[in-house]
Amino acid sequence: MIANFITILFLFVYNYSVQSGNELLKRIQNEFRSFENFSAQFTQTIYDEQGKTTGRTSGKFTYKKKNKFIVELKNSSIVSNGETIWNYDKKLKRVVISYFDDEPTSFSLDRFVFDYPALCKIRSVKIDESNKQLLELIPKDENLNFKSIKIWVDESYFINKLEIVDLSDLKFTIQISDVKRNQDISDSKFTFYPPKGIQIIDLR
Repeated sequence: MIANFITILFLFVYNYSVQSGNELLKRIQNEFRSFENFSAQFTQTIYDEQGKTTGRTSGKFTYKKKNKFIVELKNSSIVSNGETIWNYDKKLKRVVISYFDDEPTSFSLDRFVFDYPALCKIRSVKIDESNKQLLELIPKDENLNFKSIKIWVDESYFINKLEIVDLSDLKFTIQISDVKRNQDISDSKFTFYPPKGIQIIDLR
């Protein structure tokens, strides 16, 4: 009985403390493949080079595979269908339209999970004495527009926090909470139809 308990304890500790960066990445990717979409609340915080908070926004985030997402804020929204991004400013009554590939958005989880790792050095970092880990990505060259990315996950390896440090040492963190997976979300929701009377700036 004691031997079985020790074996289970060893496996539990191994699961959280011995994983390499590539092992942790594979678990995150497998978890990401296990759902089709989700909605959640999020908070984005911006820090300057000295670590001082310079801005904080909260809103709702809806995500579907292949870079479809909706970011809903109090005075603005960002909509992507995976090919086009609409950035709508409610106060200015203006929408800016651009190609998805031209926008280095921090809300494209596909990029963080599947695209960036192939272009980065990968390592796992122990967070604290609980033996939980985060994944850190460091670009192999200077072609990417960030210095580092850190990815926190929950017990099921679902992403619940991102940290991006850009080339000017500004740090952006995105905290995700109240996640609801695999809802009935039509692809049509990820296309923005500009209201009448607003300014349209099309950069495509």
